[in-house]
Amino acid sequence: MAAKTNTKRKSQEQRSREMRKRLIEATLDCLEEFGYHGTSLPRILDRAGVSRGGWNHHFKTKKELIASAAREGLFEEAIKKAMEESSEFQGNEISQTLLDYIWDNFYQGRARNIWVELTVASRTDKELNQLMAPIFMEFVDSLDTIWRRKFKTTVRTKAPVELLLNLTLYVIGGMGIQSIIHDNPRYYQSLREQWTKMLTPLLSTVKAK
Repeated sequence: MAAKTNTKRKSQEQRSREMRKRLIEATLDCLEEFGYHGTSLPRILDRAGVSRGGWNHHFKTKKELIASAAREGLFEEAIKKAMEESSEFQGNEISQTLLDYIWDNFYQGRARNIWVELTVASRTDKELNQLMAPIFMEFVDSLDTIWRRKFKTTVRTKAPVELLLNLTLYVIGGMGIQSIIHDNPRYYQSLREQWTKMLTPLLSTVKAK
């Protein structure tokens, strides 16, 4: 009897996790396709295949669902990719490949579009802002840990390594936003190449032990 009960409980937990995952993915899909203000709860539930009575077992409000989708489907995924990619760099200089990877995976397409929607909406939606602010800071703290673990500054600068690399993210992020209305891949490639030349003398990778 105990074994059957445990099997049933596991099955319920599995279904619950799957439902949460569908809600997260559906929310991100709707944010990209319809924008923040077009992401209605009925659209999310329809895309996820979840009933009105089922979703609120996981989230109290639609904005809480959106914030959770940003944390789990956007930021945590970005950190995972950053950790995987940073492990590939073994050279002594900051590679152009790193900046191109950041551009392609975080500041173009789906990730950029969703982040723009949430950033703009957070300017006037105070409730959303309060939900998103700590999530974003968690993301920044996690990135700082990766930066310090993988990179170090050279004698040419006294700036902290995380300051230089976060500045790099903001520079590339600005390009990503601008590319929405000025789509010129070759131009942005040349900007990233120039930034790499400026950054290379200041940073090097930490050799794996």
